[in-house]
Amino acid sequence: MTEPTARVPLPTPDEAPAEVQRLFDAFMRERGNVPNLFRAASLRPQIVLTLFAHLRAVTGPGEVPVLLKELLTVRVSQLNSCGYCLASHTALSRKYGASDLQVSSLAEGLYEPFEPSWRAAFAFADAMTPTGGDVTDEIYAELARWWTAPQIVEITSVIGFFNYFNRFAEALRIPVTR
Repeated sequence: MTEPTARVPLPTPDEAPAEVQRLFDAFMRERGNVPNLFRAASLRPQIVLTLFAHLRAVTGPGEVPVLLKELLTVRVSQLNSCGYCLASHTALSRKYGASDLQVSSLAEGLYEPFEPSWRAAFAFADAMTPTGGDVTDEIYAELARWWTAPQIVEITSVIGFFNYFNRFAEALRIPVTR
């Protein structure tokens, strides 16, 4: 399968505007590369800087385990067939301890390898993603059985944010970062 050609330029780190250099430097320190999605978004510095700040707030340490957030990102990306986010966040989920069984189970929509609270979060993602957020009361009640209101906000933010990122990456045909 051929990698897509990005529909917008992907500036190299040395081509980034001055206000974006610190962000790109942080990516280089943390990941060893600058993700192509952020390279594309850097064409509008204000957008890339707020995307990065929001990414940190949504996926960073909070009240929900980072591994669950990464696996929710993988599941949303599977549902949306977003190869870009799927490649990146499958690797990150493994970095945070996801097993091959967990990742392959997500791809099949089978959540038995996970504890009940995590299964409820995946069911919520499955309901929220294709419907634009129209989740049944039953699915929400199961989520609320296991998670507090602040945790539900965090889970919902991960799902919503990566639905956005998936659409951004797919619409602009951003190739997987190598």
